[in-house]
Amino acid sequence: MSLTRKDVHVEMSLIDGSILKGTLVVERTNRLSDTLNKHDKDFIVLSDYDDNHHIINKRQIVKVVEIKSIDAN
Repeated sequence: MSLTRKDVHVEMSLIDGSILKGTLVVERTNRLSDTLNKHDKDFIVLSDYDDNHHIINKRQIVKVVEIKSIDAN
């Protein structure tokens, strides 16, 4: 557990129609939207619930919704 970062559970829709569920690591003092709108980074890393890590170009993201419960389905 990090004192400066936190995990945010999300469901992410991409341009190609795929939907990913997992966690994004964000700065503890930031909102999810702050991380997604950060202009100095073009890519984010989503860790899915099968321990796979996806490097995603933010331009390929259509929608991100924060989810409260972990649902791997």
